[in-house]
Amino acid sequence: SVPGSCDMAASDTAAKVAEALLSAYASGHRVAVDEHSAALPLSEAMHVQGLVAKGLNTGAHAWKVAVINGTPAYAPMLDPVVKPSGASFTIPDEGFIVEVELALRLKSDLSPRAEPYTYAEIEAAVGELLIGIELIGSRFQKSPGAAPFPAWVADNLGNGAYIIGASVPFVSGAHASNLHMQWWADGQVQADQIGGHPQGDVIQPLLLNANAQTDQLGGFKAGDVITTGCLHKPSVHTAPASIKATIDGVGSVEVTLTQ
Repeated sequence: SVPGSCDMAASDTAAKVAEALLSAYASGHRVAVDEHSAALPLSEAMHVQGLVAKGLNTGAHAWKVAVINGTPAYAPMLDPVVKPSGASFTIPDEGFIVEVELALRLKSDLSPRAEPYTYAEIEAAVGELLIGIELIGSRFQKSPGAAPFPAWVADNLGNGAYIIGASVPFVSGAHASNLHMQWWADGQVQADQIGGHPQGDVIQPLLLNANAQTDQLGGFKAGDVITTGCLHKPSVHTAPASIKATIDGVGSVEVTLTQ
């Protein structure tokens, strides 16, 4: 056991959920939401994330942050599935959900602390604004949907992969509500719109989650990429496709989905 880790504190439920998720990673196929996953308390979801990362012998230098019904929630995007623009990924059972997202790259650590971070402190810690594509591919069958919220958090909020695109220096006061985004699948326009960010603000979801860090993977560090939300109505892709997205003033990102 790693010094300072709390493996011994893992409940039988958390250990069983981690075991199920690791079996899905090993087989490449989704697993059913069983009684353990259905019973997992939210207080143990982050522990499962840590157990799974340890079982896969990997870490995280990228994160997804969300605000769900007013509650902050975040998860690691594990190192093996975070790739630069131009990468390709094999489509899993039930397909990938494609999400074009706005992300941030930190230039300084946001270590957990007793005193809450302020909005200005979060802005000061951000170095770059970037475009990315998240591929949602849960380890649970029929999810999102079938997995209860704690199990969804335990499964890294469904993250299957993340593709990091172009970036620009972050400017204080940058707003997500007035950016023009387009994306295409095999050259067919899927969305062409202004705004669409869930909070209309890339800093707010990072602020709320920075003040609620309980992960076991080291937290938000300088150089980490933090993705902050989908800019459009997500869509499921079950067939091979070439995906490209652009955000005016930020740049582009591309990924190939293969069978």
